[in-house]
Amino acid sequence: MKSQTRFYLTVGEIDCPSGKIIVSDPLCYLTSGKLSPQLAVNIPIGTYPVEVSICRNPYIGIRMCTGRLKVKDTKAVRYSCAEPTEETAVAKCTNGVMTGFPVDAGMMSFCDVQVAEEYRAFLSKWHKENEGKNHYNDYFAHFFTESEKALPAYQREDGDFIEWTNPNSRNKMVMIASGFGDGFYQSFWGYDKENELCELIVPMVNPDIFE
Repeated sequence: MKSQTRFYLTVGEIDCPSGKIIVSDPLCYLTSGKLSPQLAVNIPIGTYPVEVSICRNPYIGIRMCTGRLKVKDTKAVRYSCAEPTEETAVAKCTNGVMTGFPVDAGMMSFCDVQVAEEYRAFLSKWHKENEGKNHYNDYFAHFFTESEKALPAYQREDGDFIEWTNPNSRNKMVMIASGFGDGFYQSFWGYDKENELCELIVPMVNPDIFE
């Protein structure tokens, strides 16, 4: 049985009031701003769809393969590594900065820098009002459960993706389960045949190895 992987599913939109993008673990690192690199290339201010390719396989079940932020409705013909700003890179090396981001809570997100700041402000207030509680188990888990109920054919029982709207700012971000879970992931800018930036992808699972 072959993996069913040749499609992308739109899972939400993100608001980009600054055009500066962070790709990181939203439940572990984005909450503090640590190990959450801001990409050096900016995109135009606006609202953009987020998609995910999905692998369904008898050996591994359902997995999120590639997260994709569509900046322009054209097809990518080449990709280049999405470098972080020097100040926000996870680490500095002898020949430059380390690209990519760590995941320690099994989740990745596409998020605007301003929206990330609003997210941290929301969580800070939430924790003060919910002392001793966990922001995933006691808040976000509900949204993932509702997502799974709405689209059960495309995600696992506890849910694999959400579009979350900050109740204070009304700006949106998207969270997606990161492939096989914790690890280190890289992101890549996609360019179309006119050499214009059209998407940002995060490959997480290579479905071909299961076919």
